[in-house]
Amino acid sequence: MQAARRLLRCLVIFCFFIPNGSPVFGQQFSFVFFNQLPQDYQLYPRNEKNEAEIPVSGTIEAAGYSYMSVVVTRNDTRIRYIKAPITYTGNRGSFSAGSATIKAELANYNFSVYACKASDSVLIVKREKIVSGDAFVIMGQSNSTGFFSETETNDFCRTFGVITGTLNIEPYDPADTLWTISNRSDKTNVGAMGLEIQKRLAEQSGVPNCLINGGFHWSSAFSHAIRTENNPADLTTGYGRMLYRLQKSGVASVCKAFIYRQGETEAYNEGWNWEENFDKLYHHLKTDIPALKRMYVFQIDIIYYPSFAGTILRDYQRRLPDIYPDIRSLATVGTKAFDGLHYGREGNVQSGFEVSRLICRDFYNLEDTLQIDSPNIRKVFYKNSEKKELVLVFDEHQELVYPGPYQPNGSVTLDIKDFFYLDDFAGAVGSGKAEENRVTLTLNAPQNAGFLNYLPPYLQEGGSYYPFTGPFITNGKGMRAFTFYHVPIGSALGTPALSAATDLVSVDLKWDAVAGAESYVLQRKKESESRWTTIGRPGAATTAFTDTPGNSGGVLSYRIKAESSTSESAGYGLADISLPVIAGTGAESLPGVLVYPNPLKPGSELTIELNRPAGGILSVYDALGRTIDRFEFQDDTRVMKIPSRSWVQGLYFLQFESGKGRFIKKIVTGR
Repeated sequence: MQAARRLLRCLVIFCFFIPNGSPVFGQQFSFVFFNQLPQDYQLYPRNEKNEAEIPVSGTIEAAGYSYMSVVVTRNDTRIRYIKAPITYTGNRGSFSAGSATIKAELANYNFSVYACKASDSVLIVKREKIVSGDAFVIMGQSNSTGFFSETETNDFCRTFGVITGTLNIEPYDPADTLWTISNRSDKTNVGAMGLEIQKRLAEQSGVPNCLINGGFHWSSAFSHAIRTENNPADLTTGYGRMLYRLQKSGVASVCKAFIYRQGETEAYNEGWNWEENFDKLYHHLKTDIPALKRMYVFQIDIIYYPSFAGTILRDYQRRLPDIYPDIRSLATVGTKAFDGLHYGREGNVQSGFEVSRLICRDFYNLEDTLQIDSPNIRKVFYKNSEKKELVLVFDEHQELVYPGPYQPNGSVTLDIKDFFYLDDFAGAVGSGKAEENRVTLTLNAPQNAGFLNYLPPYLQEGGSYYPFTGPFITNGKGMRAFTFYHVPIGSALGTPALSAATDLVSVDLKWDAVAGAESYVLQRKKESESRWTTIGRPGAATTAFTDTPGNSGGVLSYRIKAESSTSESAGYGLADISLPVIAGTGAESLPGVLVYPNPLKPGSELTIELNRPAGGILSVYDALGRTIDRFEFQDDTRVMKIPSRSWVQGLYFLQFESGKGRFIKKIVTGR
């Protein structure tokens, strides 16, 4: 009997699914069986109210108890008491405490459940560190896991289930269904990159998160894409093990993003057809994790194996966002602690930090988003018909940095110019420079190459600068540009001639059509700004645009370039215009003003009649916004007469400002 009682007191757990797909854990403590009860460390997905409902219910197999009670604490401070009546049928009773609401925040909630009589109660179970938040998943090979060796933990970074034997390649035990804090042991590890992602997301969002790292070593895209059709959560496949953990944890239907880091197997020719297999994986994920909004894919590094398979794969990974609109890629070249295949902890942490910024931008309103993407090549073209300069255009808004000589060790100095390959051959580039989102390469002699590569296809062990750690084209935040392969070289389009005119409220821009243009890019910069802002992308048939810059005042600079899918103008058409500071652009507050004659003959006198006396400043501007004349009038003025000695044929604007109101009038002068 004693042994039976001890056995009864032991925790009995099994897991099954209710129709909506949410996991239910049956758990027995002493004489109470729970069909709904949180686990220690469990993360409940947050709802649209930034909350989660935590249900507690079950049956009691002991007579004489009046009710069950649930005490909820937040960071060890009591916040709620729930009383649940017991309904008996014979000696067995049932109860439901409903759902306790917890906030999705960086706070731990505890649940203590008591069986209560009129004058006594007994603690049945206490569940600790329950949270609400978001869920994410990682897959890949060894560089996605960091060999599951990270020891740092964080109270608000959670995971579910375990890493199986031999670095997660062995079948999964279906009984491994417990929640825990990430990296609490080697079997509950998410890796250094994984934990860095979790920490950064929690810090930015203010909510806890769950990360399941389903990476497994020696894997190919083919092995990641293996999905058993009639049993997707097959515990013998890497995909199935990952999906099983997501489903049993209850986060499969709400998982926000998928992070994938894999491809080295294909680069050293132990895998094949990465493109087709990744596409299969992509569609499996869309089927089984329908809430996924973003996928983040790392472009692999330059590894040791002497094959062009790696460089071809890297270029495909670079282009993934153009193929799948919900994918974001990022480069790994230049990641710290690289040994030619893997990374030390410092590099894994760096990768976690860099991808977390993209996730925070996409999900958590990160404000500092400039330069957090890896610069991606968009087009390459000869600057002019001499073919002695190449222009490399990267993403808009990138501020590129062209590196100086680089010493990877004490025996060699490297120059980035030697790692540009025209038609697969190095040595054609003499120098280079970066400006905004462009790199201009000066060639040693005229060239007729048809395509360009950037960075070596591989670097064998034992070389004088193995492994490859630089130099690299970077941006202002140190993000390295993607490597690229066989990008076609085009010829520059012509530069449009741009003109600008203003009516003091808007600016009319005009330009000549450029042969071969598919569209134009119009940009504006105010005196107070350091960056150009794109204000329009008119089509090839358009040669005019009206900009309304608001009450800016000062000099406005405009520029335009023609572009096509493979090329663009080597330079910009430029135009500046001056705008006065106008106190409001709405209706005139001095109506009924007469201005005559209009049109006006240059050199004759212009008359302005007000409908009531006013004093103030009358300014005269030409169509470029330049101040031509300025007159001051006393408060009792009703009729203003001004000369036009310095005026020429064209368009002018009068702006009158006073304490009693304002007006703007347009004057045309002619012969």
